[in-house]
Amino acid sequence: MRYALGVKHYIIGVLTLFTLASCGGKKGELRIKGEIKGLNNAELTVYSRDGVIHGIDTLHVRQGNIDWSCPIDKEGGSLTIIYPTYSTLTVFGNSGDIIKIEGDAKQLNATKVSGNKENEAYTALRLQMEKLEQREKDSLIQAFIIQNPESPVSRFMQLSNLSKQTPEAQKKGELLPEFSLITRKGDTITTDSLKGKYTLFAFWANWKGGTSTINTRIRRLRRQTAKPLECISYNMDVNTTIIDYIERTDTITWHSCSDQKVFQSDLVSRLGIRDIPFFLLTDTANRIIASGVDWQKDIEPILKSDIIHSEEKPND
Repeated sequence: MRYALGVKHYIIGVLTLFTLASCGGKKGELRIKGEIKGLNNAELTVYSRDGVIHGIDTLHVRQGNIDWSCPIDKEGGSLTIIYPTYSTLTVFGNSGDIIKIEGDAKQLNATKVSGNKENEAYTALRLQMEKLEQREKDSLIQAFIIQNPESPVSRFMQLSNLSKQTPEAQKKGELLPEFSLITRKGDTITTDSLKGKYTLFAFWANWKGGTSTINTRIRRLRRQTAKPLECISYNMDVNTTIIDYIERTDTITWHSCSDQKVFQSDLVSRLGIRDIPFFLLTDTANRIIASGVDWQKDIEPILKSDIIHSEEKPND
């Protein structure tokens, strides 16, 4: 009898360990599973601003179902998922987590994320903010941060708030940091090589909404400028086939750079760029005279007042 009980306890123990093991994922890997009703077949873009994964990955949705996994380079952090509509979903993951997503394509803002306490807390907060005015949202976020100072959710929201502010490296009057870029044609661009010219940097990607008109604007700008202007297209896509296609169809004849490192790119990191599209304009001494994510508000007024001639020049 004692032997039978021992065997029984052993079996229960093994089953318990198996159950516990099956509830978690592999160490060093993050997995996202779930369902988005109404989103039958789609390719969602996944990236991380804090380096959880390098570059950009694709999350495949098949008949509404999601099952994605990826090695992670840090113990944990946040990832951004971009829907085909260009709306986004933020999830928090740690090594070994299995994150669950439940949503409906008709109401993506109401998508629920679970699998760890960070996602459950952020989902509750996000759904609570859905119907609030901006001032009420700000108060709710501030209260959450005060109550949960060590939470990854708090750190994420603090960084999101910082993205609305101008980092020191982008402020008007600051010198452009020393850098060296290799263009897609193999040419080298350095800080010194840009002296004597006005320079416009455009950081963008095909996967991020609001970037489709950038090349058209640059082409028009190059016809209008009366002063020497260098244009540098910094494409943050990771798929070289897509980059090649865009450069052919948009007829990009100015400098084009891409290192497929997204927000971990050296120049992007040093400039403190947290969102795209992003524009940076420097003068002939490499001093920043304008920067921001809004072309019409942040860049165009400076271009018109300081660089653009009223008459269009012939096409180059």
